[in-house]
Amino acid sequence: MHIAAENKNSLIDIFETLSHFPNIMMMIKSGEYTVDAHSLIGVFSLDINKPFELLLDNEPSDEFKEAISKFVLATA
Repeated sequence: MHIAAENKNSLIDIFETLSHFPNIMMMIKSGEYTVDAHSLIGVFSLDINKPFELLLDNEPSDEFKEAISKFVLATA
């Protein structure tokens, strides 16, 4: 699932939202870099000028999908 941050504040919102789901194994991939989605330092090392790919271990719950819906990029 592809997500994006408009600015650093949006990146904080993404991190805080993902932190509400500590039991879900997730990574964020941006270009050639992949970081732990629960790592503040990792998330802030990402280039916000590029969309991210949120990699999940399992199919996300409806609660998770709803929580991150404002960050998900529309697919064409």
